Amino acid sequence: KKPLILIRKKNKLPGKTISQKFKLEYGYDTIEIHRSSLKKNDKVLIIDDLIATGGTALAATKLVEKTKAKISGFIFLIDLFDLPGNKKLISKGYKTFSLIKFPGH
Repeated sequence: KKPLILIRKKNKLPGKTISQKFKLEYGYDTIEIHRSSLKKNDKVLIIDDLIATGGTALAATKLVEKTKAKISGFIFLIDLFDLPGNKKLISKGYKTFSLIKFPGH
């Protein structure tokens, strides 16, 4: 009985959103969440398919924290373990878990 809250690329969600711009290896992108999705002190588990450089995951943390919600941790299907993304999250005190680990290079 937990809600599913979508974080999507810019202009993919209807209604009022909160945005977070972030740097990619080849430029910039923006992700968004509905303004009404999270409340102060809500606990959030971020689930994504892949952690590589960490850009999207770190942008998601900033987006969630703008709502004053709290991040409980991250689950990834794949961790490209020789890229810095997972290490960045851990160094910031976030808990992470991945189902599969592959080299990224």
